[in-house]
Amino acid sequence: MPIKSLEELKPGEKGRIVKVGGDGSIVRRFRDMGLVTGSEVEVERVAPLGDPVEIKIKGYHLALRKEEAASILVEAALLMPLAMVGPGEVVQVVDVRAGRGLGRRMADMGLLPGTEVRVISSQGPGPLVLEVKGTRLALGHGIAQKVMVAERK
Repeated sequence: MPIKSLEELKPGEKGRIVKVGGDGSIVRRFRDMGLVTGSEVEVERVAPLGDPVEIKIKGYHLALRKEEAASILVEAALLMPLAMVGPGEVVQVVDVRAGRGLGRRMADMGLLPGTEVRVISSQGPGPLVLEVKGTRLALGHGIAQKVMVAERK
């Protein structure tokens, strides 16, 4: 997985912290806020001019200055929409970028973060056929675009 600074991630992207840089006092402050090696972070939003960057870490939201975010290196997850996965590939669901109703429907079908999915068919104009927990599902390509996946671990 590529290593980027936290400021390079776009809203919705996740990563795992690999290094926290800066002088002693700022590193100590980051550590106190939970920004430690191995922690998973997600960029929630970035202000229109790029400063500050709002992240989500350990269940809470934190706003960092752009230069502070630049000193934190993360291993970025390579995410792609489920619609881009080829037949026979096994991937892991990372996020479902949908509203409450569709998100609930996806959860009911077993498409939750952490779930492994095998793509059976993704050819042509028809639906995407998946295998989730031993059950086959058919999803339209529009909905499959909202399910973000990564290579399985």
